[in-house]
Formats: sequence, structure tokens, C-alpha cells
Amino acid sequence: MEITLYQTLEDRENPDQIENEGPFICRDSEAWLGQGYYFWDTHIELGHWWGIRAYGIESYVICRAYGIIDSSCWDLIGIGQHRLEFEQACKLLIDEGISTKDDLIVPNVIEFLKRKKMFPYKAIRTLSMDTIQPNQTEEWLVLKIKFNKRRKSYLDLHPAIQLCLFEKRGLSLKDYVIVFPDNYVESAYA
Repeated sequence: MEITLYQTLEDRENPDQIENEGPFICRDSEAWLGQGYYFWDTHIELGHWWGIRAYGIESYVICRAYGIIDSSCWDLIGIGQHRLEFEQACKLLIDEGISTKDDLIVPNVIEFLKRKKMFPYKAIRTLSMDTIQPNQTEEWLVLKIKFNKRRKSYLDLHPAIQLCLFEKRGLSLKDYVIVFPDNYVESAYA
């Protein structure tokens, strides 16, 4: 399945370098899925939300690329078996005394599997819960439709789905170009 991906970067006034050398790796020790190339799945609005949050208004760049979700992606959203694998890895960490249920975090589970040579994937796709709250952001980003009027349950049309590539061209990544801000888009095609 082909998907559209968006990477948000700090604007360093280097659009040619971005398009020639991108995507760019995140090495932050607090990165949710470990070191990798982070993208938002499908919704450019998420790229804008992150850009404003991380870099400030008009201080960010968004690039678009396309990728193929295939068997090299650990899809913790769309493939139930992958969620079961993750759950089993969590249990293994706890059973081996490496972690407790209270201090278990996602990147540590991934790194554990990599060290044990139990991680054949080149990318991971996840849905982060409670990342974006209606009272924290613009209305255009939060598009939640209730299933019925009696319950709080809803359909989220802009879910915070992240995709992290562990290899720069994983998932057959292609067509990496700047799509925001407009002045970089125009200069790229002038």
C-alpha cells in the first residue's frame, strides 16, 4: 500500500540542501521510536502542528515523500499480529528482569529486540494516543466525530500516526520534496 508521508524540519534557510540530502535522521535521546527518520502519515496538518510546537510559527519546513507499507514495516496499527509481537516482547523484557511494567517504554522494547536479533523490520508505524488535545491546538487539526450522542467515543479523522524509518530509503521512499513554506516550493520550481 502506498502512503503519503510528511517530515517536519527546522527552517535553516537551506531548501536545496533539504531536497538533495533529505530525509533527515532524528537522533534525539527522547525520540519515541528510537533513532530514525520520522514522518507523519497522510495528514500534512500533523506536520504543521509539530512544526509550530517544535520550532515556532513560520520557522519550519515540511517535506512530502511517498512510501510503500510492506512486510518490512512493523505496522502496530494495521496488523494485529504485529501488536501481539510487541506485547510478547514486553512480557519477555519483564520476565527477564530487564524492565518492570512501570518503567517499560517503547524505544527500549525496540532496542531490546534489535540487540536480540529479533527485529527484522526497516520501519515502524504507530498511533500515539493523547498526543494532540482539542484544547491545545487549532480546530483544523482535531477532527473527531462522535459515533453517537450518548457516548464519548469518536472517530478521529486526523490520528497522530507516525512512521519511523530505520534506513534512509526504507519502504521504497521516493519523491522527497518541500511542500511548505510556499516560498521554498516556488523557488524549487522557478
